[in-house]
Amino acid sequence: MGIVLCTLEDAPYVERLVDISNYVLFAPIFFASIGLKTDISGLTPENLLFSVCFVVVALMTKIIGCGLAAKVCRFELGDSLEVGVMMTRGEVALIVAQKGLDIGVVDSVYFTAVILLIVVSSVATPLVLKALFMKMPVQPHPSQAKQ
Repeated sequence: MGIVLCTLEDAPYVERLVDISNYVLFAPIFFASIGLKTDISGLTPENLLFSVCFVVVALMTKIIGCGLAAKVCRFELGDSLEVGVMMTRGEVALIVAQKGLDIGVVDSVYFTAVILLIVVSSVATPLVLKALFMKMPVQPHPSQAKQ
């Protein structure tokens, strides 16, 4: 459908309408349906501790892994940290966890931990990125340096 629509003369207009309907209608319904399936009734202190540790480890491995990859690509330390902090909001993780829950591969406790990770990373990422960009001005990559 995207290939057909992109050839239209009014493609930018159609794209804008699709984006609006996605943000206003489809995305909220999708996230609400996932949230309704989250069962926190079995959340014991041990499960809550697991969920918190899961979130911390997931965020740290994302920051370290992506930050190191950026450093290997000769980014400055501050830029590498910014790349590492650019965490996804987790729509794909949410879909995979939902499918795992549906077929019985993922327990509801672990699904709750994934939901918590997505919420925390969605809230924390823009706040941390704003703080990092305010603290460290943007530096050009070595490949963009004038010769």
